[in-house]
Amino acid sequence: MQRFELFLKKIIQRKMIKMMAPREPLSDTESMSLILSKEDEKSLPLRILQALTQEEKLSLLSGTEEFCIPGVERIGLKPVWTSDATMGLRGWKKRVTDFPATIAMAASFDSDLIKKVGKTIGEECRALGIGILLGPGVNIARVPTGGRNFEYCGEDPYLAGTMAASYIQGLQSEGIISTVKHYACNNSEYDRHKCNSVVDERTLRELYLPAFKKAIEAGAWGLMTSYNPVNGTYCSEHPYLIGEILRGEWGFEGLVISDWDSLYSTQKAVRYGVDLEMPGPKWFAPDALKKELEAGTISMADIDAKLIHIFSAYEKAGLFTRPMVDPKATVGTLEHAEVALELARESVVLLKNQDSLLPLKKRKEMVLCVGGRNSFQVPAGGGSSMIQVLEKSVNLAQRLLDEKVEVILLPTHWWRQARYRERVKSCDAVVFSTGFDNIYESESYDRQWALSKEEITEIHKVASLNDNLVVILHGGGDMETSSWISGAKAVLHAFYLGSSTSQALADILFGRCNPSGKLPFSMARSFSHYRSVASYVQDYDKIGISRIKGGQGDPAKRTVWDMPYTEELLVGYRLFDTQALEVAFPFGHGLSFTSFSYESLQVIKRGDGTVAVSLIVTNTGKIEGQETVQLYVHEEHPVVFRPEQELKQFEKINLAIGQSKEVSFLLTEEAFSHYDVVTRQFVRGEGGFELRLGSSSRDIRLRMMI
Repeated sequence: MQRFELFLKKIIQRKMIKMMAPREPLSDTESMSLILSKEDEKSLPLRILQALTQEEKLSLLSGTEEFCIPGVERIGLKPVWTSDATMGLRGWKKRVTDFPATIAMAASFDSDLIKKVGKTIGEECRALGIGILLGPGVNIARVPTGGRNFEYCGEDPYLAGTMAASYIQGLQSEGIISTVKHYACNNSEYDRHKCNSVVDERTLRELYLPAFKKAIEAGAWGLMTSYNPVNGTYCSEHPYLIGEILRGEWGFEGLVISDWDSLYSTQKAVRYGVDLEMPGPKWFAPDALKKELEAGTISMADIDAKLIHIFSAYEKAGLFTRPMVDPKATVGTLEHAEVALELARESVVLLKNQDSLLPLKKRKEMVLCVGGRNSFQVPAGGGSSMIQVLEKSVNLAQRLLDEKVEVILLPTHWWRQARYRERVKSCDAVVFSTGFDNIYESESYDRQWALSKEEITEIHKVASLNDNLVVILHGGGDMETSSWISGAKAVLHAFYLGSSTSQALADILFGRCNPSGKLPFSMARSFSHYRSVASYVQDYDKIGISRIKGGQGDPAKRTVWDMPYTEELLVGYRLFDTQALEVAFPFGHGLSFTSFSYESLQVIKRGDGTVAVSLIVTNTGKIEGQETVQLYVHEEHPVVFRPEQELKQFEKINLAIGQSKEVSFLLTEEAFSHYDVVTRQFVRGEGGFELRLGSSSRDIRLRMMI
């Protein structure tokens, strides 16, 4: 990255952190005492609606104090607070638990654990008086350099939907409204306010909407729209996405909230779009609404419908009856930190382990050299999801100093000093932590593909002196590895793990924990191998202040331009597996310190059209470990184009040494269907299908035709 670009990004991050400065926690431990007339109407949302004046109704459709939804004191309707999101609660002067990033959650492939994470965050919401959490995010990693890929679940819609569903169920079990986001096709941060995602119907239905649909089916009470237009219409006022699909086909009756400053009209947004404008009144300001009401372009029925959506979500979450701040709920506890650490340990992906370098075998007089920028900080993605911890977390370098081995910390340009060159040459192993952080990777802009030239140079310097090099990558997705990876015997992808970073990594480095994460995205050998980058911008990693702020929420400033999704369905492994392109690491890849065998595949076609699949998985190695069994479906001789294979189910299991377990799946019609643009519905393919079970998309162990 050029120095000016880096300088500019640092300024942007400082401003973001200042703008999102933590506020004092709420203190209201009383529940709402609604003052409503005793009428025959049984619906609480309708009773509240009937008690409101027109002025009061109009005042409830936009936020206040940046993150608050106003109330009406006259009838006892209290304000409801929202909070960023997903990895923990950002923006409060309280010790909260910061969890690994959403992409790391996806890498765990552990839906039960993610449900526990959601429940834990839900309890912390109750402790702080938060009623609505602004997450989780499920947008697909269309390009590997998307600035918010770390906030999402990777490149596969089934995985993203499954992880989001588990998170939502856990969160909402605590009475907290989730808002699955960003609906829809917010797949890049480059000029997100003026970039029109041009997507064909089949691609939209098969890649970019399924995770949202699965979240709604899981019971999500809220949804957040995205900044960008889709096929020429801003998502905050999209009659097709919101009216026809979300409200119509999916039957969603909950809250639709705008992303911050993402409305571009009053009339269209009222008639076709969001229920609530955040962070404050602009297009939904009472005067603007009155003007449209007087002109007859909107009606009070439109306003009432939005309020019913808001109140219905409140009612489902129990916000009318429970204390706003729950004095019995806890936040930032050791028990919560253990959940975060468990997730961090399960998320790390062991990409490479030549000669079984890992785990490192401790011995008397062992010497480790530790270098790389991310060894000396706890890296995180930037923007609205970044947790500002009150207590500084222990970084990897500090943690390794406590491992009862001799640790040499390598300074910048260490190779210029003979004593450091000698220590690197003679030590038992070098641990080098690199990748990205909140400066490089953040909302508002996309990131670079390759590591910095300085750190690539440093990797080569280490490799020329010592064969036992362990490289740890941090980032929200794929990044370039081909130029340096031959010099590293072991490579870990650690995403962004929050305050648990150093402990989880130390546990894996020394074998106290067996890595079990799997890549939720592919890692390509070349950036150009992604078909999606053909219609991507050339200066994707360059900062433009006008792109970041100019025209946000203002249709008169700057013009909308098109980003065509010309790759259609060929995103991630759907591309690489279909075209048999060699990759650095395939989707679903992740090594272990043990080994697993797959056998005894059985497939039974049932009369109701479902297909029952079972197999036996055995731990054939020398230590306990976890394996994620992945089931892909391939259609033989399809009448329309189909990707080579698609993930349809997965299951993560824990196995002791020598232990075997039966893993079972039940496939419904959905697993064999594609979207038909003529009939405008999903239909089962006419060809035969091969079921493929394996440890990654390229490590298929068992196959059977049905």
